[in-house]
Amino acid sequence: MATGAGYGVISALLPLVGIVTMVRNRKRRKSGAPEPVDEEFEKRRAATLESERRMAAYLASRDQR
Repeated sequence: MATGAGYGVISALLPLVGIVTMVRNRKRRKSGAPEPVDEEFEKRRAATLESERRMAAYLASRDQR
């Protein structure tokens, strides 16, 4: 039964973490502070866009033959 108690604590903490996150983000938006830049996300996004561009170019060249 010890693991059941652990699940109860986790299920109580997750909504609390979500509420705290929403309140912090709302406060940041109202203060006009710039949104923090996630550099890792931007790198992954740029790599994804580049690979999609290359795939589109490959498919276009393949269809022309």
